Amino acid sequence: MSSRHLARDFLHFRIVKMKSRFLDETEVKKLREASSDEAFLPLLLSLETGLRIGDVVALRVADIKADGVHYTASKTKKHGVAPISYALRKRLSIKGKWLFPSPYKRGQHITRQAVWARIKTAGKRAGVELDGLSPHAMRKVFAVELYRKKGFKAVQEALQHNYACTTEIYTFADWNTGENADLPLKRRDLQLIVRMVLEALGEAEKTSARPSKAKAGQ
Repeated sequence: MSSRHLARDFLHFRIVKMKSRFLDETEVKKLREASSDEAFLPLLLSLETGLRIGDVVALRVADIKADGVHYTASKTKKHGVAPISYALRKRLSIKGKWLFPSPYKRGQHITRQAVWARIKTAGKRAGVELDGLSPHAMRKVFAVELYRKKGFKAVQEALQHNYACTTEIYTFADWNTGENADLPLKRRDLQLIVRMVLEALGEAEKTSARPSKAKAGQ
């Protein structure tokens, strides 16, 4: 068995737990063509920035500044600035309060569930495999593309991950996709795998050593 496949087997237990899967270029193109410009816009913003869809739909018009999208991740409470292309900036609405206002509830933004429904509808129209198809897939596509251009560290910083073993879920999300599954493992990837194994073991030790809430309260 090649080192590539050994590494992939190690990552498998983490990847299978994810509800979303990686989308290749053809699938993204099909989804875009099967959606209206308005329906696909939140997904496009996630694709360009790597933001979680929950953070995308909650963006305000005031969050779009000269240097990019200013946001606070709802999951981690971390602040960040994500650059966007001029083409995308031109397509974003600059009126009102919310960047993506709800068409049904006045004064509110669209929900992540609404975007989920949109991508599922587009997937059906486009004939894209629906299993694992979700808005979060855009975050994975962003990570894989950034990894190919700028490397692992750039992805870890852009996604604001504390641990490399979290970032690997995204950077290597394409390993089980088509011809990528048989590509040889690069030396830098092997070094990352070793580091991720050590980090994963370290996290496990910290978790097992951490007292439970019940014991802590005694």
